Amino acid sequence: MFTVNAVFDGRNFRFERPLPVEEAYEAVITFTNPAKKTQESVLQYFDNQDEDDAQCIAEIIRER
Repeated sequence: MFTVNAVFDGRNFRFERPLPVEEAYEAVITFTNPAKKTQESVLQYFDNQDEDDAQCIAEIIRER
């Protein structure tokens, strides 16, 4: 059994690391937290960010 982290964009999964298998496997997919909600909560943490700061933070979140 392996655990992998990924982000689902509504159509595709983007895995955070290369998958540890190369052959067919059964999988169980669990959706944990909406990515957009997480992003919004991070941005709310910074009271005094300007638009450039917000875009930078949002880009970092998307990459992870």
